[in-house]
Amino acid sequence: MTIQYLTQVKENPILRGFKNEQMTMSEIAKLELKYNNGNQFSKAFREFLFLAGEFNNFAFDLIDGIEELQEYAKEDMEIAGQILNKPFFAFDVLDSIYSVILLDEINPDPKVYLLMPFLAKGGSEPLLKPNGWDFTALVNENIRRVKNNISF
Repeated sequence: MTIQYLTQVKENPILRGFKNEQMTMSEIAKLELKYNNGNQFSKAFREFLFLAGEFNNFAFDLIDGIEELQEYAKEDMEIAGQILNKPFFAFDVLDSIYSVILLDEINPDPKVYLLMPFLAKGGSEPLLKPNGWDFTALVNENIRRVKNNISF
């Protein structure tokens, strides 16, 4: 795969002794079939999966794996009684706040959103809101913070 967006991930395969672990193109295609009706994910997100989809060294918390993260997000939505009428894919979580991309957006470098089922249930936040980053910019910022020992 030609890397166009996530060059920082490609250039930093090991940070603080942790090595990115790739997904194969076959594994990516299986995810696309299962979660995106066989349609390809955005170019930048496919690059992420290809370079670091099994494990990443830049602080995205995939818990027990990226597929399990999808199940956790779905379960939290059900427990909180929330429904999102847009297809999404979670790639990070902290305190039941998920960083997601929307699968119906066609931008090759998608915007990142925060999915907050429990905060939305309590009324303090909307269910979904932009976090102000495109996917590549967020990845690059996380790499910068890891390299400079800056807290998240």
